[in-house]
Amino acid sequence: MSNGIDIVYIKRFEKLINNENFMNRCFTLNEIEYINSKNKNKLDTIAGIYASKEAVLKSIKKGINDYNIKDIEVLHNENSDPYIVLHNDIKKDIEIKSISVSISHDKDYAIASVLICF
Repeated sequence: MSNGIDIVYIKRFEKLINNENFMNRCFTLNEIEYINSKNKNKLDTIAGIYASKEAVLKSIKKGINDYNIKDIEVLHNENSDPYIVLHNDIKKDIEIKSISVSISHDKDYAIASVLICF
């Protein structure tokens, strides 16, 4: 079992949210669609998803350059609860039994905590 946590400054994403190259490099189409559905909370949402991806990498003791960040997908169920789906190399390299994520936002910051059971 391993955990990872990440905190990000939400305003960091103000310019990036309109940068198509950044969005397509870091987020899947499903994630972008979810972000765009959050009219009032787009920045909070993008920051929370990004923090979740970083927290996954920290929980497996890897860095942002070790895997394609889009291979960590943060999705939401019908109740808007987040969950993680891994793809491609990261899915092949790491045998994971379960993974859970919690995301929180407060004014200027978003934080994500990930717990992985191997």
